[in-house]
Amino acid sequence: MELKQLRYFLGVVAAGSFGKAASRLHVAQPALSRQIQALEHDLGVRLLHRSTRGVEVTEAGQKLQEHAEFLLKAADHLRVEVLHKGSEPAGEVVIGLPPSLAFLLAPELIRRCKALYPKVKIRLIEALSVFLIDWVELGKIDLAILTVETDGDAVERRELAVEEMVLCGVPDLLPSESRDVRLEDLDDYSIVITHGFLTVLEPWFASARIRPSFEMELDSISILRELIRRGQHCTIVPYSMVHEEVMTGTLRVLPVREPEITRSIVLARSTRRPTSMTMEAVGELVAEAVARIPVRPTD
Repeated sequence: MELKQLRYFLGVVAAGSFGKAASRLHVAQPALSRQIQALEHDLGVRLLHRSTRGVEVTEAGQKLQEHAEFLLKAADHLRVEVLHKGSEPAGEVVIGLPPSLAFLLAPELIRRCKALYPKVKIRLIEALSVFLIDWVELGKIDLAILTVETDGDAVERRELAVEEMVLCGVPDLLPSESRDVRLEDLDDYSIVITHGFLTVLEPWFASARIRPSFEMELDSISILRELIRRGQHCTIVPYSMVHEEVMTGTLRVLPVREPEITRSIVLARSTRRPTSMTMEAVGELVAEAVARIPVRPTD
């Protein structure tokens, strides 16, 4: 098995046909077919199935696709590290960010990386933590910020911050004389919430044997933010997400107490691949960016 064969295989999968892949890879189609046949012979399995619609990936091919993407990315990192002899960070680092933190972290990360490491290119991907975990394990992304618990030994976790969850709404909906809200009193408010934040809250509800009722469950943070800004409902979110609106007086928050509800912000990477100097450097930039976000309301 050769890296070239893996690149050709992924090229055919991405293109959906040998003809298109040959054109994109700048190789003759018969030569491309021979390389794929040699790879199948070496592995002893059928990887692709030809049909009138092009090619379809077999179950074995799907498994090879996952590992091939990981191996080729690792090889690219190795090539860059050796080329620069470890003297300075260089190459591409792919970072996954959850929607609730992406808008806070991305601008600072881009600015700091460009200023400190001009030879590093960062690519930011926004997705839910449940997807980011899988992509870290598969090697599709190098680093990820997670806000949910993870199991197994395939992901190394480094806790960066603990953020307070707050009840949030326009000032008219939250009494000015209150400084916080108890978990058992949440039913006094008309609350909408995203599925992701509900996942954070579930263990706390279970521990307290309380199950508040919610007006609506959403899967969109942007819609949630608009509903709250218009004063139609309250919500429960991590404080950093609404800090700017709280500072301008547009929104008001009440920390949820008895018990205090928090979520962890974790930096994750795969344990199945070596960590390069570039990944270490960018990881520190991520940690510094997280350290700058406001994680709890000021008194």
